[in-house]
Amino acid sequence: MRRIAFYVSIVIIVVIFNSCRKPLDIKTTTSNSNILVVEGLINIGADSTKIKLSRTVIIGNKTTANPEGNAIVTIENAQATVATLKEITKGTYASPGLNLDKTKQYRVRIKTSTNKTYLSDLTEAKVTPPIDSVGYTINNSGMLIYANTHDATNNSRYYLYTFTEAWKFHSDYFSGYITNGTALIGRTPGQIVYYCFSSDASTTIVLNSTAALAQDIAYQAPITSIDFSSEKLQMRYSIMVTQTALTKEAYAFWDNLKKNTENLGSIFDAQPSEISGNIHNTADASEPVIGYISAATTQSKRIFIDNTGLPSKFVAKSPFTCMIDTAKIKDGGVQNNLIPIYTTLYTLAPFGLSSIEGYTYSNKSCSDCTIRGTLKQPSFWKN
Repeated sequence: MRRIAFYVSIVIIVVIFNSCRKPLDIKTTTSNSNILVVEGLINIGADSTKIKLSRTVIIGNKTTANPEGNAIVTIENAQATVATLKEITKGTYASPGLNLDKTKQYRVRIKTSTNKTYLSDLTEAKVTPPIDSVGYTINNSGMLIYANTHDATNNSRYYLYTFTEAWKFHSDYFSGYITNGTALIGRTPGQIVYYCFSSDASTTIVLNSTAALAQDIAYQAPITSIDFSSEKLQMRYSIMVTQTALTKEAYAFWDNLKKNTENLGSIFDAQPSEISGNIHNTADASEPVIGYISAATTQSKRIFIDNTGLPSKFVAKSPFTCMIDTAKIKDGGVQNNLIPIYTTLYTLAPFGLSSIEGYTYSNKSCSDCTIRGTLKQPSFWKN
């Protein structure tokens, strides 16, 4: 699930700037602060359940993360408590796979450290069908990643997608040498900073509905797009798509949230509206609570895409302006610029005809991939 509080902040800002066209004297208030935000899914299958609790903060506040710790979070059906989640980090409560009865309804009960109790509505447990395939198409701007799925029972109809990405890339230049403070020496294999891995997770709300179709078949449901020049496709790219079946009510919540955060910008777009979830303060129904708790199994599928199999127009564009310069030994360029232990310049390679006359070099951002990635290969990576 995504950072719901982030989306709600966007809604507040958009409402302010779209409500009228004349100049406004905007004053920060505390009316939208300290609202409980509940994120997560009751996973009724073998995967873990994770619920995140936080509080909203005043717009412009230097503190943007406000997790709600020391709460008691339990999972219930209509008859009894079925699980108590453990706080694994402040504000994050989790449990290993619960493997719950899929014929029952479930809800979350939250008791905060201030003895306030919040309860989500009982919700139907949805069994998510497997993802048939994840693939891609090439379009005018780059690549569109999509997912295919179907439910022969026609019981799913509403889908929420999340994804995580990982990719292998390289720095602009290969640095073959490193300084030890007195001389330039060849880098060992463990000191090579040319190839790296990076990752990212979905930050947009990705939905799909087959409610208007005769059969519950989702064909090439769009997941995300990647530009021709993206570094993600420089060498090898991987995406894992996770699919969750939703109730009609849960879909309406996420669709409303999406419209209020991602589709605003002109008078022709949907106008901001109230975002109502299914979580309530048991003692004060008027208290706003942000979030929607669903109960479902999830299905995931990962694919790998190699640059070698893509059209030639997929050429990664460096995020930096990179240049190579030279330092000569005889005029002190190497000794003064490349050998000092605290130099920020990276030595690339020697040059010279009969002997080494100097070295080429560039700056760190162009020669060290670890400033935006990691050398450690992900455990799931395929060579």
